[in-house]
Amino acid sequence: MRTLFLTVTLLVTALASKSQDIVKLYPDDTMKDSIVYKNGTSILVINRVDVVNYMKGMDTVLQKTCYSDNRAFHNVQFSHLTAQEIESHFTSALAFLGDSTHTNLEYSTDKFVQFWTEGENILLPYIEDMLSSLLTDGRIKVIDKSTQKSVPQYTIFWEDIAGQPFKIFKLPSGKIIFRESNHYIEQFAGSGAAR
Repeated sequence: MRTLFLTVTLLVTALASKSQDIVKLYPDDTMKDSIVYKNGTSILVINRVDVVNYMKGMDTVLQKTCYSDNRAFHNVQFSHLTAQEIESHFTSALAFLGDSTHTNLEYSTDKFVQFWTEGENILLPYIEDMLSSLLTDGRIKVIDKSTQKSVPQYTIFWEDIAGQPFKIFKLPSGKIIFRESNHYIEQFAGSGAAR
């Protein structure tokens, strides 16, 4: 019985250690015009260059599909759009980002933002769409709101929802930075294809 208990304990420990990854952050001195995304626990500082590169890559993908593939985005807000709506929204967002007068952009989850909002909020769905990949790659400066200090690392945990794996990014304190399933919910709600 003791051997069985020890075996089960080792198995659970091994599985738990595989269900998380630690992302170590290194200082990025190249951030000149950054974009700030605030939520209840964290302040995320995103390099504007990463947003520009994401938008350029999406522009290529969307043009190849004539804006007809709303599955190019993970964010639930795009799942119901027609090709014309995607083209209109995306080209407006791309033009806004390309305008050199739009600097010091700051977003907060404390405010409700409608999808078709003009101005700086037009970029929000795209930023939320790319947050997971930037966090996975450690390309975001993460500040813990409770201490107002930059964290040197954070942890990625995995949750399974309807057979689909989703990431949960957590501060060293255990507070959630970003939960993929909150933004990619169409994957398990049945309104979009799994990616």
